[in-house]
Amino acid sequence: MNTAWTHARVEIVAGALEAATAEMCASLVRSAYSPNVKERADCSTALCDLRGRTLSIATHAPAHLGSAIRIVPAILERFPVEELAPGDAFFANDPYIVGVTHLNDCTAAAPIFIGQEPVGFAIAVAHHSDVGGRVPGSEAGDSTSIFQEGIRLPPVRLVERGKRRDDVWELFLLNSRTPHYSSGDLQAQLAALERGRVRLAALYERYGLAGTRTAIEQVLDATEQRLRARVCEVLRRGTFSAADWIDDDGVSASPVRLGASVTIDDGEVIFDFSHCPPQLGSGKNVPLTHTLATAVYCLKAVVDPSLPCNAGLFRVIRIAAPEGSIVNPRAPAAVSSRNLTSIVLADVLFGALGQAAPNRALAPSGAFQGTILAGWDAARNRYFVDYENFAGGQGALPDRDGSDAMHVSMTNTSNLPIEAMEMEFPLRVERYELVPDSGGAGRYRGGLGVCRDIRIVGDGTVLATRSARQRFAAQGLDGGACGGLGSIVVDPDTTAEKRLPGTGSEIPLRRGSLLRVVTSGGGGQGAPSKRDAALVDDDVRGGKVSQAAAAEIYECRPSLT
Repeated sequence: MNTAWTHARVEIVAGALEAATAEMCASLVRSAYSPNVKERADCSTALCDLRGRTLSIATHAPAHLGSAIRIVPAILERFPVEELAPGDAFFANDPYIVGVTHLNDCTAAAPIFIGQEPVGFAIAVAHHSDVGGRVPGSEAGDSTSIFQEGIRLPPVRLVERGKRRDDVWELFLLNSRTPHYSSGDLQAQLAALERGRVRLAALYERYGLAGTRTAIEQVLDATEQRLRARVCEVLRRGTFSAADWIDDDGVSASPVRLGASVTIDDGEVIFDFSHCPPQLGSGKNVPLTHTLATAVYCLKAVVDPSLPCNAGLFRVIRIAAPEGSIVNPRAPAAVSSRNLTSIVLADVLFGALGQAAPNRALAPSGAFQGTILAGWDAARNRYFVDYENFAGGQGALPDRDGSDAMHVSMTNTSNLPIEAMEMEFPLRVERYELVPDSGGAGRYRGGLGVCRDIRIVGDGTVLATRSARQRFAAQGLDGGACGGLGSIVVDPDTTAEKRLPGTGSEIPLRRGSLLRVVTSGGGGQGAPSKRDAALVDDDVRGGKVSQAAAAEIYECRPSLT
């Protein structure tokens, strides 16, 4: 076979694998029942070989980039290859066993057969609205143990030779406050697995067992080689360090410092998290696979965003994360509210990588403010859980402003449309807008955060909060200013106004209360005095910068004519 054909086949197979997982993900989103999956797309899909290597992963949430690493070995440890059969499907959600990010990220997996020979697995991860535990939504930063966060499932057989195991199905649904959503989302996950089976089988049928396996090896090798080359081209060699803070430790007001260093050496990148603190007594710990996903995402974003997502990426990266630390906790440490920790950690890694590639440096970004509203929905005669992450502002780049209202780094879930929220839950949105002056000033401005006002129209509603950057703003770079802080307030602008803690759970809200969520802005980059006056004028006209800020910070008095 000539070299040109070999290269062409590598591209064809790589494209086919990416297309297959993208189709799986589309199938999952389009057939899901819960707003969390069908509207917010909090899910991912993957194809793996029998060694557990990721052949391709399609995800709307970069936190899931490491979610397929452990699942296949964990299944085969309990169900040997010779016991697998066509039509089987397995189910698991324990981060300490299968490597998902927290218990809500329930994972379905099915072996794929060519004839009677298994060749790989299709994987579908979906964030289920509720999996039990002490609080509605199962995610609380103030949980002190994973036992408080919901049902823990090692790999179990959910479908056996095409027949659903109703005992396992019922066991899972009995532990959910929203079984009407979870049952439908499970069906959607199984449908996504079937799309993966069909697409991977077609690839094997086209090239044969030996030909496809050879091409897969070439795809993984090509990804590794491309990433190594891009690391050498984009990043200068050396060790670079950065640090940032999360607002609290989940159980007290004590802040937590996250520090890391990145070493670039001969096409290899070492992420050292030894300066991160010991694991916390709360749900803000980050499982190791999520830490790996954070490193992979940040490196890929800086050096080559178009790289395919497969196991070839992981060969270039080494992780030093001490066991028992906040970025590699030991069971039974709680992990449910890990994502905001990883978002600030991503800013730390971007800070270090930005020193290695200043022309690609990204200022720290505004983190989302998370709310989980829950209670009995009398109109629909069922329990509801509204899981929401409201986007902050992206940090500025060396050559442009940060994006407004942008989910950054480890969360990329979609905005839940107001219409969908009001159709599904006893809530009403009365305000949703950008927050003027929340983007850090600079030659290039940080992205703006948002404000959303939510009216509670039902009785017995409770709230859990998850947040970052309510105390420690996203800092600017090279003379840029920091972004605005976030907040969560009940009944603002009244005598009953109360600012809520950034981490809290089971906070009662009365019927008629107004909940205001304000998200943080991104840091600016470069001195504000160097900003083009025409851009300041545009910002004032667009309501993004006030006239007072334009005069005081930018020393500019825009014309409004």
